[in-house]
Amino acid sequence: MGAVLEREDELAATGELVDRVVRGGGGLLLVEGDAGIGKTTLVEAARELADGRGVALAGARGSELERELAFGVVHELLAPVVGPVAGSAATVLSPALSPALSSAPGADLFAVLHGLYWAVADRAAQGPLLLTVDDVHWCDLPSLRFLAYLARRLDGLPVALLVAGRPVALDAARSEVLDTMAREPGVRVLRPAPLSRSGTRTLITGVLGAPDAAFEDACRGATGGNPFLLGELLADLHREGVAPHAAAVDRVAAAVPREVERSVRARLAALGSEAVALARAAAVLGDGADARRAAELAGVAPASAGAVVDALVTARVLAPGRGATGLAFLHPLVRSAVEAATGPSEWAEAHRRAVAVLAAAGVDDDGLVRHLLAARPTGDPAVVTALRAAAARAAARGVPESAAQLLRRALDEPPAHPARSAVLLELGSAEMRAGDPAALDHLLAAADEADAVDARAVATLALGRVLLHAGRGVEAVHRLLAVLDEVEAAGAPASERALELEAELVTVATQDPATRPVTEARLARRTRDPEPTTRGGCVLLAALAVEETVVQGSRTRAIALAEAALSGGHLLGEPVMARLPAVGITLTLGGRPAAAVAMWDEAIGVLRRHGDMRGFALASAFRGYAGTYTGDLVAALGDTRQAVELTERDPSQALARGFAIAWLVDVLLDTGELDTAEELLAAHAVRSGGAMSAGSYLLRSRGRLRLAQGRPDEAERDLRACGRLLEAAGAGAGAVFRWRPGVALALRDQGDDEAARVTADEACAAAEAWGAPLPLAEALRVAGEVAPRGEGLALLRRAVDVAAEAPLECVRCLLALGRALHRAGHRGEAREVLRDALDGAVDRGATAIARAAQDELVATGARPRRARTSGAEALTPTERRVATAVAGGATNRAVAQALFVSEKTVETHLGSVYRKLGIAARSQLADALGDAAVRPPAAGTRR
Repeated sequence: MGAVLEREDELAATGELVDRVVRGGGGLLLVEGDAGIGKTTLVEAARELADGRGVALAGARGSELERELAFGVVHELLAPVVGPVAGSAATVLSPALSPALSSAPGADLFAVLHGLYWAVADRAAQGPLLLTVDDVHWCDLPSLRFLAYLARRLDGLPVALLVAGRPVALDAARSEVLDTMAREPGVRVLRPAPLSRSGTRTLITGVLGAPDAAFEDACRGATGGNPFLLGELLADLHREGVAPHAAAVDRVAAAVPREVERSVRARLAALGSEAVALARAAAVLGDGADARRAAELAGVAPASAGAVVDALVTARVLAPGRGATGLAFLHPLVRSAVEAATGPSEWAEAHRRAVAVLAAAGVDDDGLVRHLLAARPTGDPAVVTALRAAAARAAARGVPESAAQLLRRALDEPPAHPARSAVLLELGSAEMRAGDPAALDHLLAAADEADAVDARAVATLALGRVLLHAGRGVEAVHRLLAVLDEVEAAGAPASERALELEAELVTVATQDPATRPVTEARLARRTRDPEPTTRGGCVLLAALAVEETVVQGSRTRAIALAEAALSGGHLLGEPVMARLPAVGITLTLGGRPAAAVAMWDEAIGVLRRHGDMRGFALASAFRGYAGTYTGDLVAALGDTRQAVELTERDPSQALARGFAIAWLVDVLLDTGELDTAEELLAAHAVRSGGAMSAGSYLLRSRGRLRLAQGRPDEAERDLRACGRLLEAAGAGAGAVFRWRPGVALALRDQGDDEAARVTADEACAAAEAWGAPLPLAEALRVAGEVAPRGEGLALLRRAVDVAAEAPLECVRCLLALGRALHRAGHRGEAREVLRDALDGAVDRGATAIARAAQDELVATGARPRRARTSGAEALTPTERRVATAVAGGATNRAVAQALFVSEKTVETHLGSVYRKLGIAARSQLADALGDAAVRPPAAGTRR
């Protein structure tokens, strides 16, 4: 590479980046500047330096034509350098090897990003790697998201990432991702400045000779000191024989307004029609185009194509030395000038002809997509088929937005009538996953236009969920019932489709109680529950189970339905576990939380193997909630906190994040971290919803927090709002969702003892009717706490007995009983009970309860032991999880993959573990952890 003017600081920064990766570290360098300022030169300089030091190289360039090709830049960047990959990443890097994934209805974007990250990490394990992406402003959004995902995980990874682009106005999503990358810790952003007077003079002198001051000023003023524009201007002036004197200033001014476009047109015209056609063909096909295909598209004979390409290189239209990698323009501005000289109709026709040329050459899949998008619609069925296939690939990569765009173009073609309904269904489904409100209209059209009953049923299943979310539950039910009647009239009343439709009816009824009477009337025609022998049967069983729980019907029946739904084994195979939360919440609220934990353990194992981070986050939240019922607060804290962290940057996970925050706040109340709980709730809007929405849980958690903060009036307001929300959903009895006990305590703290006792009695009655241990023990405890002095002991003793199957609630009951005994003058018995409460709280990680028990013990005159600040008991939930896995023989990489974090994060946790345990090596972990690392967990716990 030749000398680079006035870029010493920038070149030094690229050198530091290469030095860092050679030493085994990672780093991110962003280069931002206008077209022609020298970004590509810096990228090439970094690549040349890295290559000379034995660093592996991988590069890609964004293309304006490929901005909507999902993961197009990532494929160009990584496919040549990473080895064979499996799982979600294969849909991007090895699509031909992943037909099952490519035909999936929709994948988890974060699973794809995580899989790609590990593909890079595995490649980097072989040696340092430099990844460069030029023209990132034209990068497709999924690739941008991957670059940002990777950028956050470069610490400790021998991977250097250099990204260059223009500071142009982008859509909000792309701008947000790039801004996030620019704010990453340790990132360096370079903004090359225009050439100075001295640099301008040097460049002029090298082309035209020493300039007059006036000529120099004219050139610098006309080009803004932009190196590429100045070079193009000087090349034109040189061809015209202009001397760099003051007398030529007018010639400079005349050349500037559209210097590049005018110059390119002039150069092409001088070369003849074949050069013009070949340049346009190269612009249509994009950088890296095969010269033979470009010549065929341009209509240039193969025998003369080489000479035409050489002429275009000499004329500074095409870049030299690209024979091995295909044709490329000297600069994006040159390509833009060629494109500007081509009319819209001619451009669209060129792309249509490109499809024919590339298809004849054996190019398929994504190689044709950008040309199909740019070509004018002509009603070609083959185009519709190709676009639908491309949309399926985009969906399998977790990018429903891209799939939707491809399907909109397919709809414009347009498809013939029999295919139109299918395209509408695919489009509406993609929009539904992308959160696009246009899904409703397209799914309505798909259902209305479908000819076959089954096709109409499939469309209506998707439509029903969208109508429910749009607040049109009654319409959803009527449509579901109508198509269900059609399915049954077709002679298949027990078919899979009929079962799925019934399940959707129940789901709508659970969320919209106004529809419940109609749904119940329809379900009353059933003489027995479905068998768990098919997926449809298991789906319906799960829906029936959670509905039985919400309305607080028969707890025995709810549990039986949930267990039957699991017994078939079909639900664990669902790609996004659509029905597992229904089963898990039924088991948890029905008094079988250990079974729920076991179910989530199995599901999380499946999700880890698939690299499904979104599903992992949701499952972790629900497993954490079940953990609060089994009393394993340490595991619950780890699960819910991890779910909150994993959903932090993904707006599409707002529902899962709401659950995770609500349940994490519940745990933080028991660990005494009230400030953290307040921050979490303050940052997350509490919205209303159905009984099984996150809104009811968030309101209850915030109400409990307000109680702990000594703000009983606000606590009562939140808890009653939770109750009204549940009553509107037909779940007003309160036992399952446990909002009444908190109201009773809030009333007591406001001095309304009578109302508090009435509310507590209502809570006890509802809990007795439901029969699960935890809500009944809690209701009895609160009733005992609000009872008149001396009258609550019997209630509290019964609460302790009932709570034997709810360990954490048992600790709360022991604390309440100990306090009551102390106040009643039974100091000796109070000490025994309070010591049990303290021990139980310490064992469960309930710091706040332990502190309260310790304070009460001190008040009785006892001397309790102090809490541990080192050793295994001092480990955080995540540290304990990492330490236990490593003690069991797992590598850092295996732990990182299982927890969806980087190896550096695992190393950081291990460092903290070593300090707390007083050890220096992983071989000492098992002994230092003691029983915590080897003993089997107690019933319902995961220590």
